[in-house]
Amino acid sequence: MKLIVGNDIGNSVTKMYVGDTLITQPSVVKRLYVKPDVTETDVAKNIENLLDELVVNVTSKAIKRSGLYFIGKRANITADKVENMNIKLGNKYKHDIPVLMTLSMIAANSIKSAYKTSKKLPVDLKIDVGMTSAIPASEYSQEKAKYLEGRFTDHTHVVIVSVGDQEVTVQITFNKVKVTQEGVPALYALLEGEPAILKLFQKVYGLMITSPKAFAGKNILHVDIGDGTTEYIYTKGMNPVNDACSGERRGVGHATEDAIAMLKDHVGGHLRINRQQFMEILKDTSHNLHDSAERFMEEARFSEAQKILEDVQEKYMTRTAGNVDYILVYGGGSIVFHQELYQELLDFAEQVQCKVIYVPEGMAVNMNATGMKVLNQKVLFKKTS
Repeated sequence: MKLIVGNDIGNSVTKMYVGDTLITQPSVVKRLYVKPDVTETDVAKNIENLLDELVVNVTSKAIKRSGLYFIGKRANITADKVENMNIKLGNKYKHDIPVLMTLSMIAANSIKSAYKTSKKLPVDLKIDVGMTSAIPASEYSQEKAKYLEGRFTDHTHVVIVSVGDQEVTVQITFNKVKVTQEGVPALYALLEGEPAILKLFQKVYGLMITSPKAFAGKNILHVDIGDGTTEYIYTKGMNPVNDACSGERRGVGHATEDAIAMLKDHVGGHLRINRQQFMEILKDTSHNLHDSAERFMEEARFSEAQKILEDVQEKYMTRTAGNVDYILVYGGGSIVFHQELYQELLDFAEQVQCKVIYVPEGMAVNMNATGMKVLNQKVLFKKTS
């Protein structure tokens, strides 16, 4: 089986295009020492829920310690000994969680595809992968990108996936991996996007720009608001100006950790949850802590949004020499901070005589993943896509 993958390894969520299929998982893992009990033995049901109930045994020289893990949603059910990426430390290219998430998601999706084709559970699979991924501009260098590429390409990886009471052994080989810096894929997502990507832009400026391709060749300051970092990428045409690209430890994760601290204090310290679990409380209006969590998150959002706004103003002045046609805002954090940030950015852009392209909610969160898919199809794996 040959796969082309666009892999957006987020601090909060890993978003992956396998061909044209988008799969997502919370970027969390939990090491296991005993294989969990099996309660469902129906193969079809287990295949249907495979990504939600992901149990894997990973053997790979790319990680510090091979072993048995809960992955993603399955790991996130409890708070005990769950690992996620430390957003204060960074160094995503060295962390094991991106590798574990990547290998496990590819293996599980391949089993689902094989079962869909043959209606039989395979005993083993061999997968050849071509992949595009990215690391934050705040961490990016050619050496770090090569290091992460080598973690995948220099080894053969074996993932044994539990499917109920059965196991499938998946051997994964990466024949080519390209790691770029975040922001570059998003530019491709913009230029190849549907006209709807300009919905908010048209509403504010009323300009008759019907195709995003009109922004090719422009000078753009990207504001990619993630979980652990916000990346400020300056592109001229299709090329990043490396010396003008940077990132800061800003984002939804930092606001969430501040809100968790306030919530924990509110309940007398009797609380132990991670960022992903706090976000589940926010989504669940019936949760007994929902109202308090929402109130504390609103406070934390305002503070974090002000820091991001000040970053944009500073980067504009010190990194771009004012030579910016558009400020392009996207990422999951652009949705979370929309209320606090959008009008402030419009006001700033008006002062400095540029314009804001604030990507609408339905597209903002997947800009890097979508851009990687475009890069795969039109540039890096054009002959095989």
